[in-house]
Amino acid sequence: MVRAPFWVLIGLLTFASANAFAAAPEAGAAKSVAEASKRVESARAALAAAVQRVEKEPPSNADLDAALAAVEALKDALNAGVSFETEDLDYARAVLAARKQFRAQREYVEDRRAKVHIHDFRRRIDSALTALNERMAKVAGKDLDAKALDESRAEVEALRKLTDQGRPLTSQDPKFAAYITEVDATLAKHGKGLDDRWLQQSAQKQRGLLDERRKALSTALAELAPAWSDEKFGLTDKAVLALQKQLDEGKPLEERDRAYRSEAEKARGEITQARRKMEELVVQAGVSRVKVEMGPAHDELVVAAKALRARKPTPEQLAEAKTAAFVVRKLVERYEPQAARSPAISQYIAEVKNTLAEVEVSLQVRSLDAARLDVVQSLRNIERRSATPEQFEEAKTALVVLEKTLETVQTKHPAVSPTAIEARQLLRDGRATMERRRYEVDLQQQRVKVDEARKNATAAVSQVQAEKPSEAQFQAAESAIQQIGAVLEAGVQFVKKDRDYAVYAKETKERMADLAGRITRKKVVMAAADARVQISERLASTKQSLESAKLISATDVDVESASKSVDEIMKLFETRAELERQDGGYAAYAERARAEWLRLVETLEFAKQARTLRRMTGEALAAAGTAAEAAAAAVDLRKRKELFASALEKLKDCQEEGARMVKENASLAAIDVLVSGSPTRPQEVMAQCGQKAESLREPQKRAEVQLRFIEGPKKAYDAVKPLVSKGRKDEALSKLNECIAEGRILENQYPEFKEQKFDVNGTRMSMLDLIQVCVKERKPLQSAP
Repeated sequence: MVRAPFWVLIGLLTFASANAFAAAPEAGAAKSVAEASKRVESARAALAAAVQRVEKEPPSNADLDAALAAVEALKDALNAGVSFETEDLDYARAVLAARKQFRAQREYVEDRRAKVHIHDFRRRIDSALTALNERMAKVAGKDLDAKALDESRAEVEALRKLTDQGRPLTSQDPKFAAYITEVDATLAKHGKGLDDRWLQQSAQKQRGLLDERRKALSTALAELAPAWSDEKFGLTDKAVLALQKQLDEGKPLEERDRAYRSEAEKARGEITQARRKMEELVVQAGVSRVKVEMGPAHDELVVAAKALRARKPTPEQLAEAKTAAFVVRKLVERYEPQAARSPAISQYIAEVKNTLAEVEVSLQVRSLDAARLDVVQSLRNIERRSATPEQFEEAKTALVVLEKTLETVQTKHPAVSPTAIEARQLLRDGRATMERRRYEVDLQQQRVKVDEARKNATAAVSQVQAEKPSEAQFQAAESAIQQIGAVLEAGVQFVKKDRDYAVYAKETKERMADLAGRITRKKVVMAAADARVQISERLASTKQSLESAKLISATDVDVESASKSVDEIMKLFETRAELERQDGGYAAYAERARAEWLRLVETLEFAKQARTLRRMTGEALAAAGTAAEAAAAAVDLRKRKELFASALEKLKDCQEEGARMVKENASLAAIDVLVSGSPTRPQEVMAQCGQKAESLREPQKRAEVQLRFIEGPKKAYDAVKPLVSKGRKDEALSKLNECIAEGRILENQYPEFKEQKFDVNGTRMSMLDLIQVCVKERKPLQSAP
């Protein structure tokens, strides 16, 4: 049956019936006849354009997909206006024409898509078929190995799959259907050819192997006939088995190759004849030959059996019995094939086996007894109080030997069964005894280890109780205590199993805590002593620093050094706060030291204030004098003004800040301030600052007036002539107005300096003179057009 292509089924489901257009409108239904008409016309135009694009040869897949989408779009447009077909005659006529176009162009698009797919499949099949034909032509007449045969079959299978993919399109094109039929015939031909080649090669190979096995059997039979021996008999038996195996491997070829089947039947006949001849030779040889081979060994076995029946055979007799049993066992295995063919040989072999069984059973019983004896002795050794690990290993080995011996004996034999039962019971009891003793010895050793660790820890802790133990001794004591914990952790399994050890372990942990507490208390005592020494030394050094900070010549560095020393004492208290809770003696000492420290803090605060007062008064007075001298010598008016201002600012701070500090702390009035190398009271220094400030105000104001005159009226007047010469009269007039305005401002602010003469372009002028000159020169510029 030919299946319809997928896209044809889709087309049938989607467009087959015109009733589909009468379905209920979708969510995108047109709202009016005009909108529906516009959508239909637009879809028809788009479909016509898409169909025109697929008419070219060959059309692209993108154009074919676009054409199919245009068909779908026209269908959607028709469905969108289905409700208006019975309401508007013109729209109904347009829809009728659109439906005709839809059916015609849908069939055309589907036909074009089918032809494109057929063309593509034919091109791909042609390419694969050409490659397959070339491969088959190359391997024609040659022996194919497994790889070449598999590759050829893979190409045939790949082409068959490709053909099956394009087979649904055969219903669309009779020529393509005929082409597919031809390809199928070619594939069948190539497949049959490969199968025939494989069968031919396999049959040839199997026939050659079969001939080799037949020749080997014939040769073995020829050598067996004149001089029969066990070795020749074994070789012949192997040749029969090899030929039979080869026949089994070639069984599938017999149904497909008559020649090989004929050869296989002949080989089966040869196997039957060979087996019959081997049986005849065995019967001819008889039991006498077997007795000749096996008799001496059997006699030795009988002697060994008699020796084993004694109560205590010697080790040499046991060794001889084992050797004789081994030899007889191998001879029995050798002649069992002949026994299967001869009743007489079978009867003799049975008699030998009886003796062999007696000896082997006796040896097994005695081996069990020896293994049991070793186990009993090893268990006695580990029952001693001081059992060693080597003795436990010996007991473990003895139990393993007994277990392995039980696996080798015939435990169900009546003669062996009682001994085997006792051995199993001994094995269970021995394991239980070994486990019990192992636990007892381990527990004993664990207690010894704990005792040793406790002894070492006690000795180490005793050493740290000396007057000045070293850090190494503390570490050794702590490590010894930790070692107790490690030993206890290693034996934690005994706590749940042994009540006495659990009590002992608990008492040991309490002992650990006591030893650790002794170390901690010793550390606290030593830390307290060390803290007392450090605090005492720091208090003494801080007092010395404060004495230096209180001197009249003290600097900021001296005060800062004293401040840091005081802060370090506080840090000592803070870092040892925990120590105060641990040691009452140190806590009392710390309280006294803290009170002394507070007094030092007060002294430091007064030293800081004294230093600040000296800096704000005496040092400020000296700095102001230096600045005033520099100002008087300065040529630059701006620099002179700044220096005078700086000196006055320092003198002002000297008076105001000095008075404030003395007012806040009256004790500061009694300190000395160094002025010009002489101690002076703060009030006197502040008075000198006032006098110095009063003497600097006049020169400071003079410098300020002179600077403002130069940068104000004079600067504006100097800029007039260049502007006039360049014809920039408006700007020159502006500068003259600026000269007059700035001069009036200075005259009003500093009336005492209005008559002072200043240098103006080589002429000495006062502020009034310069103002009059500027007024005079302004008039011509104001009247000029």
